Amino acid sequence: MKAKDRGKICDTPTDPSLEFDTFEYMRSKLTDAFVEGGHAPLEAAKIALYVVQGVRNVPKLLRVFTAEGFPTRDEILEALGPVLDETPALEKAKRLLLHLDEEEQSR
Repeated sequence: MKAKDRGKICDTPTDPSLEFDTFEYMRSKLTDAFVEGGHAPLEAAKIALYVVQGVRNVPKLLRVFTAEGFPTRDEILEALGPVLDETPALEKAKRLLLHLDEEEQSR
């Protein structure tokens, strides 16, 4: 296989390994940012993981709208469903990030 041919295999934004790498990079940088913001490393890692879990289906939804032609209602809803299903993960991240559980326990 020529180098030119191999380049075609992994150079698209829809490549699963590239998408995984992007989310892993995001998780790592979020963790670093949360630690810098004063969160314990384990807590920061949990928050970052919840955030990544919450947004991991967004690229699929975006692809529906960037594909050639107009997306059908069914295509939109099929891609939107998994995004909405991850709302609890984002809520967990928010509660941890803002220390909301700790505030409720101290009342």
